[in-house]
Amino acid sequence: MINLKLYNTKYSKTSDTMRPQYEVRGNNIYKTVYHPEGISALPQFKIKDGKVFTTAFHPKGLQGVPWFQVKGNNIHTTIHNPDGHSDIAMFHLK
Repeated sequence: MINLKLYNTKYSKTSDTMRPQYEVRGNNIYKTVYHPEGISALPQFKIKDGKVFTTAFHPKGLQGVPWFQVKGNNIHTTIHNPDGHSDIAMFHLK
């Protein structure tokens, strides 16, 4: 997963105007300038074996359980996500 962008799926109906909230570089995920909290120079998440974990640089700190799971071009929450689990993808990779 190199140089992909993560788009919040709740904006899918306005895909021509939505902006990527995160960027994937290697196995690390960074906030972009379009993220509500602003850009990050340090990785907020790390992808390992199709699962997405917070890093020590995430505001909630390093967690030992995955918050998201990569399924194809979509990222879904897991039962460990503090916002809850949903069968609908939270982010789309492109």
